[in-house]
Amino acid sequence: MVAETDDEPSPWRRTLREANEMADDLRADGWEAVTVRAGHLAPVTPERGDTDRFGLVYVAPDGVAESLSDAVADAEFDRSTAFRRRVGTDLFLLTRVDDPDARVAVLLVGALDLSRPEASDLASVARERGHLYSHVELLDGTHLATVRHDHPEDFLPEGR
Repeated sequence: MVAETDDEPSPWRRTLREANEMADDLRADGWEAVTVRAGHLAPVTPERGDTDRFGLVYVAPDGVAESLSDAVADAEFDRSTAFRRRVGTDLFLLTRVDDPDARVAVLLVGALDLSRPEASDLASVARERGHLYSHVELLDGTHLATVRHDHPEDFLPEGR
């Protein structure tokens, strides 16, 4: 990771700040916005066969479970935008998924170590299949949400 100074925040802090600013802007525009700051972000590849259990798994804090569940209950997230910052092998990812009709947005924030073989394997699988999933769950494995992204190249860079 990059050292942090008073003048220049770390890439993680910059990513968090940008997520908070985006959430504030959405709320000021009348949207419901939920930010999921993942304690851990892991790439998961399909274990076998044609399964949808692959993608990025965001481990969310307990405190977000209720607000996220409420936000996704009636929303249809058909749009997503990935904002990423790469520093060495660290990928800082901010993903906005939203339902413009319901005016609901979820911001997924996490950091991924691209040097892990699973990251490269996931990028290959996602490009081959033409899509990628973001799964949000609690530390105990409780599933909170899954969103499909039809543009996996926006999430994971080529190579390591």
